[in-house]
Amino acid sequence: MDLPRTLFTRLNFVIADDDRMTRSVLRMLLTEGQHRVVGEAADGEKAIHLCQQHQPDIAFLDIDMPHVDGHAAARAIRDSCRQTHIVMVSSLATLPNVQQALQAGACGFVVKPFNSAKVNEVVQQCQRKIASAGKIGGNR
Repeated sequence: MDLPRTLFTRLNFVIADDDRMTRSVLRMLLTEGQHRVVGEAADGEKAIHLCQQHQPDIAFLDIDMPHVDGHAAARAIRDSCRQTHIVMVSSLATLPNVQQALQAGACGFVVKPFNSAKVNEVVQQCQRKIASAGKIGGNR
């Protein structure tokens, strides 16, 4: 199956997780895929600010973060950065967490610990949604 060329466009990301190692692994996986990480945050409040500042294509948000949790950050980002797609990250893949993530506007969910295949899968899933909306900003 031929995939649209837009699925291979470099995307911009914000990563928000209070665990430095998780941010580092996500950054490495995304940059290996030729994507750009335009901001990193250790809390939800800074994640919101970075998304408003950089308008990334995708934001990876941990659910359990200080100051503002991932669900609240996702809602704020969806309200102020309509083109940014949200991927929630959590070690607790409970039904309530997944439901809250979807209600907050997440287009994907990654369970910790994750691997490159899972991250790539969710990025491709979001890329399809971005391409169908006609909004790829990775070449900004």
